[in-house]
Amino acid sequence: MTSTRFPRISLWRTIVALIFAAGVYATYARFALGFQAATNLTDPQPWGLWVGLGTLCGVGLSAGGFAIAASVYLLGFERYRPILRTSVLISFLGYLTVIVGMMYELGLPWRIWHPIVMWNRHSVLFEVSWCVMLYTTVLVFEFSPALVEKIPWVSVRELYLRWHHSILIALVLAGTLLSSMHQSFLGGLYLITKGKLDPLWYSPYLTTMFYLSAIPAGLAVTIMALYLCVRSLNVKVDLSLSTEVSKVMIPLLALYGVFRAVDLINRDATAYLWMWREETLSFWLEIGLMVVAPFVLLNMKKVRNNPQRLYWTCVLIVMGFMANRLNVSITGLQASSGVYYVPKWTEFAATFAVVTAAVVAFRYAVIYLDILPKNPPQPRWMVPSAAAEA
Repeated sequence: MTSTRFPRISLWRTIVALIFAAGVYATYARFALGFQAATNLTDPQPWGLWVGLGTLCGVGLSAGGFAIAASVYLLGFERYRPILRTSVLISFLGYLTVIVGMMYELGLPWRIWHPIVMWNRHSVLFEVSWCVMLYTTVLVFEFSPALVEKIPWVSVRELYLRWHHSILIALVLAGTLLSSMHQSFLGGLYLITKGKLDPLWYSPYLTTMFYLSAIPAGLAVTIMALYLCVRSLNVKVDLSLSTEVSKVMIPLLALYGVFRAVDLINRDATAYLWMWREETLSFWLEIGLMVVAPFVLLNMKKVRNNPQRLYWTCVLIVMGFMANRLNVSITGLQASSGVYYVPKWTEFAATFAVVTAAVVAFRYAVIYLDILPKNPPQPRWMVPSAAAEA
């Protein structure tokens, strides 16, 4: 008689199950009970958490894929090849979360296919939708070798890999162009909010700002993922690569900070920096998290060379990036709209469920696919217990 082996119940599995359960109800509320039952969005505030966190952050935090791919294949930095698949996987899953999130945020999600056949070349949203679709397709092909390598039919596998190698440079070129375009176009969505978006965030150069902020944030996510994989998934990674990537992030953060400062000065918006109001506090929190603190910390060798300190510095960058996107999409528009928007719990539940699904998929991809090299398994008596680690 064979016994059925069930997964061990743990704290993290319980938390994930609760997140998914809440997400299932939020999905039911959104698609069965209607938009108003699932959100606190209104006509004056039509875009909220699902746009600010799901789309703007989801796309921006996935920028590491095209940055690392361009560095390896276009610039010849072979040093970064060991982390290439990790960055592409993060981008691929990130864009899948964006696409799923769009189904929640669209008022009529069953019409999501309309941009394919109904062209409006004067619409920024049309440009964004096409770039997201095309770049997701590119990511499918970029990531596909990791899946094809597991096919047992040798002839089919080798034929596909040879074909993939022949078009790889074209794929990377297309991916770099498409990702750069819609990273910028997302900022362009808010160019029509002149006079409504707070002067601390509105700028005719929003497209440039979105692009400049996305690259260091995407690289920060890649560093975080590598650290967590080494900590919990028994993979072998040279974490000096994270140190090298962090050095690249220093001038990128400086460039973004200087660009924001010059823009504020040129628009005579510096007076808003010292007003005692929620928008000003949100702005300084964003700049402190994303620019000032990381720039100071990354210039310290003891931070760059320490994986744990570098990880938490990258956490600050990601938090600052998310604050920027939420400030642009929510905080900066509240005064003009006259509505103080607080997301409903179902908005959080749906968003967390989609992100959690991506994290779980990433974990299993690293475990079962050749994303990162694995350490040889240790005998059970050599594995330290949780109590000993504590």
